[in-house]
Amino acid sequence: MSVKTLLCRDGRDTGLRLMGIILAAFLLLIVAAVVFPASVINWIVTLAVMPAVGLSAVRRLNDANKSIKLAAICVVPVLIFGILSYFMAPFGALAGVFLFGLACGGYLAFLPAKNSINYVQGYYGPSMVPISISGSVYHRQEPVMKGQVMPVHDQPESTFPSIESADEVVFTGSTHSNSAERHKQQFNDDVEPQTSFEQAGTHMEQEFDTATEYDPVNSFSTSSERSHQPLYVDQDALQSGSITELAKSWLNVAKLHQTKLILIGKITAAIIAVGIVVYLVFALISVFSGDGTEQTEHVDDMSNQQQASIRQMVKLPDGFWLALEGEILIVRWLGESGDKQNLWRLATAIGDKTCANLEFNDGSRYRPITVDLLDDGASEARFTPLDKNAIVNHVALRGNFKLCGYEFSLKGSQATLMQNPQFEMILSQ
Repeated sequence: MSVKTLLCRDGRDTGLRLMGIILAAFLLLIVAAVVFPASVINWIVTLAVMPAVGLSAVRRLNDANKSIKLAAICVVPVLIFGILSYFMAPFGALAGVFLFGLACGGYLAFLPAKNSINYVQGYYGPSMVPISISGSVYHRQEPVMKGQVMPVHDQPESTFPSIESADEVVFTGSTHSNSAERHKQQFNDDVEPQTSFEQAGTHMEQEFDTATEYDPVNSFSTSSERSHQPLYVDQDALQSGSITELAKSWLNVAKLHQTKLILIGKITAAIIAVGIVVYLVFALISVFSGDGTEQTEHVDDMSNQQQASIRQMVKLPDGFWLALEGEILIVRWLGESGDKQNLWRLATAIGDKTCANLEFNDGSRYRPITVDLLDDGASEARFTPLDKNAIVNHVALRGNFKLCGYEFSLKGSQATLMQNPQFEMILSQ
């Protein structure tokens, strides 16, 4: 493969050649990223392969007679892949861009060609290597007349490379025909026509006509038609399990339904491209939202720590706790078992009636707002700010109290409460 064919803009490429160039570009970028991670060589390789991919896409679009602006859908994934590989992006993002680039190349590869021509290694254009066509070299033998040998005009060997237009062939053929006519007229003027000369002239005209009958365009069409003809399948070998004959039969079926298969391929490529785009969008969202999630978790941790620091808790000698959450007083104890649930609620007066009142040994009672059984097996009774100071003073001065069927001793509770600044402030009021 010549380098000129990679950098040519006016030629035509097959879909298979385009996919090969795109795949080679991605492989070069992967090798550069692995061997030289986060290096300027990644940028050099990216800038080197982008023109090759872009020009190949342009030639493919020329072959399909489409707008060359669509070439950008092949160049952009290569550029994005190069940038992500330089910054060492996650494997998922690189794989997504890689598959998206292949899907875009597949879309262009499945576009039908505007006409059938002969490609050389998937390329057709001005940079093609000339190829001599079999049967295009002719040698002319001059006729012998009256024992004399006429001067032999050696016909130069003519080769027919890939020709841009059939007009050149017609012009060349007409030139040879005119030359033959002038030669024949010269013989008619110099000598008297003889039967042998007429036969020789007729032979010459047939040779020139044979030379002018060759038409490369028709030859290309014929070869293209042959390529679409079904392959011969040996039925006996197929029945015996020949893989080659089985592959031929599959190729014949594919040729028979070529249009439908191309349409299915386009639809599949479009679905894959949409899926990759959606995957990339979610990947980018997850990458950019990662910092926000971490910040949210940090804020939640801070709020939990603040709540823990706000709650002032004191454990009393009989195994229960008094806690303050702002202006709310909480009595906490262990002993219940079961799932998390509400034991009593003042607003509805529904629940365990033994939890409806906190009763001290002097007969004073205080209604809790709510009594709940928590996940850790502890029960908590919450009281209003109006009852907070009175309950704390009773806990410090009374002998015991009952709540939810439990009786708690208050011996030594005053000394314990005085060790906490918050409860000391309440008791000193």
